[in-house]
Amino acid sequence: MIFSIATLGCKVNQYESQRIREALTAAGYEEVPFGHAGVDLCVINTCTVTHRSDAEGRRLMRRALRIAARVVVTGCQAVVAPESIQAVSPRLEVATPQAVGALLALELPGYISGFGAHARAFVKVQQGCDQNCAYCIVPRARGGPSSRTEEEIVHEINTLHDNGFQEVVLTGINMGLYRGGLAPLLGRILEATSIPRIRLSSIEPWTVGDELLRLVLEEPRVCQHLHLPLQSGTDAILEAMGRPYDTHYFRDLVGRIRSRSRDVALGSDVMVGFPGEDSETFSRSRQFLHELDLTYLHVFPYSPRPGTRAEKMPAQVDEAQKKARVKELRGLSAAKFAAFAASQTGRAQELLVTHAGDGACAGITSNYLRLRLAGAGRPGQIVPVRITGNQTAVRQGVPHG
Repeated sequence: MIFSIATLGCKVNQYESQRIREALTAAGYEEVPFGHAGVDLCVINTCTVTHRSDAEGRRLMRRALRIAARVVVTGCQAVVAPESIQAVSPRLEVATPQAVGALLALELPGYISGFGAHARAFVKVQQGCDQNCAYCIVPRARGGPSSRTEEEIVHEINTLHDNGFQEVVLTGINMGLYRGGLAPLLGRILEATSIPRIRLSSIEPWTVGDELLRLVLEEPRVCQHLHLPLQSGTDAILEAMGRPYDTHYFRDLVGRIRSRSRDVALGSDVMVGFPGEDSETFSRSRQFLHELDLTYLHVFPYSPRPGTRAEKMPAQVDEAQKKARVKELRGLSAAKFAAFAASQTGRAQELLVTHAGDGACAGITSNYLRLRLAGAGRPGQIVPVRITGNQTAVRQGVPHG
């Protein structure tokens, strides 16, 4: 029996696809890449954060129907709008993430032991959110906050490390809501595992405390990388979104981090075209972002989601304006990232090799730079390097891992 998996959306989805993968493999299935013709089963793990992700999910469903004997659709779209999936074809089998194991007649494992062909593994520590931002469908798709135990997380990380992984990325729907605090969890992982690198995925800015900052900035095994979603650079839009902070808070947070480290990578999410964002408001937001000492921006257009408060708000922004604003802020992001990369020239770093071939390799540093390196390397290996220029490095010692 042959299967394939297509995964859309966040790192939590990718983690959940790995659980499905391991259950199918344990049952005797053999995995092939998505798109391989003649598979017995294709699983599509969907995202519904934007209308574009919905459309991409439907495109993958139609493609899978042409090449697979059986197509199972799960993920957030299966929770929020199962009828839209069934409308694509009655052949599609729909299951929520909680029910997909039963539909496949399999028990999904409580822990993962690998991560497909990836050099890094994602570890889900938390699920759900109750913030209910005006634009967001995630609480409906994922429910309220719940957390895995420290023991479960430590066991999973140790298993992954035993199986050759040198970096794990902690992830969740709203990871800062981890029960008992994210900083104590991170401290426990540092004590109870020996994995060389621990990276944090996106963390909501109002959940970031002093102890978490200390661990990120001072502990050598914790990657020098924070992604702090801002969403808008004006207080009026933040308030309309239901975000529980203002621009002063965010500016102060970035300033406190930068006063302690110029080398940590600081990223942020920015939404453009939220209802009420006129040209003047966007201009103020752009200026605020220009002044912030961030490394990069993840910029995306507002997408109305049925059932959210923002869907019914007045002063909706037309798609052409959204597109132009996204382009402008992505240009700002590119300039910020280029300046940060240039500031790292000459620095010693450790590179986790993610790709290798043709006598060269590439990978990612602790502070989120992607570098090319001449010479052989093995994915998953950590190589000491010195950054020589834009996206390049030379070896500086003996690899490990």
